[in-house]
Amino acid sequence: MDDIDYIGKRVLLRIDMNCSVDPKTKRITDFSRIEAVRPTLEELSKSKVVLIAHQGSPGSDDFISLEQHTEIIKDMGFNAIFVDDIFGQKAKEAIGRVKIGEILVLQNVRYFEGELKRAPPTEVAQEQIVQELYPLFDLFVNDAFGAAHRSQASIVGFTTVLPSVAGRLVEKEFRTLTAATSTDKHPWTLVLGGSKVEDKVSTLSKLLVTGRVDYALLGGLIGALFLIAAGKIPETYSAPIKGFDAAIETARELLTKHDNTLILPEDAAIDKGGRVDCDFSEMKGNPFLDIGMKSAKKYAEIIKNSAVVFANGPMGYFEEEAFSSGTMIVLQAIADCKGITVVGGGHMGAMAKKMNLDNRITHISTGGGATINFLTGKKLELVSALEESAKRM
Repeated sequence: MDDIDYIGKRVLLRIDMNCSVDPKTKRITDFSRIEAVRPTLEELSKSKVVLIAHQGSPGSDDFISLEQHTEIIKDMGFNAIFVDDIFGQKAKEAIGRVKIGEILVLQNVRYFEGELKRAPPTEVAQEQIVQELYPLFDLFVNDAFGAAHRSQASIVGFTTVLPSVAGRLVEKEFRTLTAATSTDKHPWTLVLGGSKVEDKVSTLSKLLVTGRVDYALLGGLIGALFLIAAGKIPETYSAPIKGFDAAIETARELLTKHDNTLILPEDAAIDKGGRVDCDFSEMKGNPFLDIGMKSAKKYAEIIKNSAVVFANGPMGYFEEEAFSSGTMIVLQAIADCKGITVVGGGHMGAMAKKMNLDNRITHISTGGGATINFLTGKKLELVSALEESAKRM
């Protein structure tokens, strides 16, 4: 943003405010990702800002409108209004009325099917969302670090047709993660949990090849996948794992090649009218809701003695308090670690802040998949698109 004049300009701003949402009430439970873009919003206070973002994906519990998000932005002290449209006549008329110092929030971009397509920037630039909106703006600012690894229309498409720059959050994330990954200290520990198993297995295999990882501590659905691959729990536990068939063979191969690096849970927590920690043989088909206490303590010991820790994804069904223990013990160990510690992803970052640990962790990244992709040395799609845009500018 130092390289461009944005005062008085019509700015299209893409951010990542994909927040944690209560699956039952559909209310936002953590808005740290919105708070993280405050510096960019403040800096653009003398511009006409139109904000685009996504929330969830079609079919997911958190696939909701951006109306709540707009209220949060207003509560942060900004002059924000919401329009229930993305690029139709209603949106265009609202964009035409935006004044300097105002922020217009358009509807969830993933309500438009074309946004889900992944392809090179020049191809996704042909999507209707880009073609309908870009003539209405002078400049595109991308501050959506959490989605920086996705080559989708709202992330990279506008970089081909508008002068485009990174927002302050993307700049901060890029500088901080570059410094953190350039260290050669060991032990280097990866803590990997959560869902999105197919993506995470692919990324894990790339990370293991680099030789950087000394310990990969697994939990959540990716932990369950590897337990199935290792024959520790039956394949019936694959039901909640999306992309299981595509990922299971890779998991088996990784266990063969990196058996000493991959650390799997040794026990589980199930629900029997309350949390019960047990060995796998005692699960009796009950859902695997968290790593057990034995596993959590083992993980904590490894983490505390590490020189570098990168964590992404919870250890279990942390939304339910009884099954948040594994994630909380791991986060406490990360805070107690004297080395370089980076927590990536909305869920883990939100939990760390809730536990008041954020000041004891080197960096809480707003990215999940983006942060992990960064660790593999893969150039993020957003960064590549901005570099190409810079050449044209």
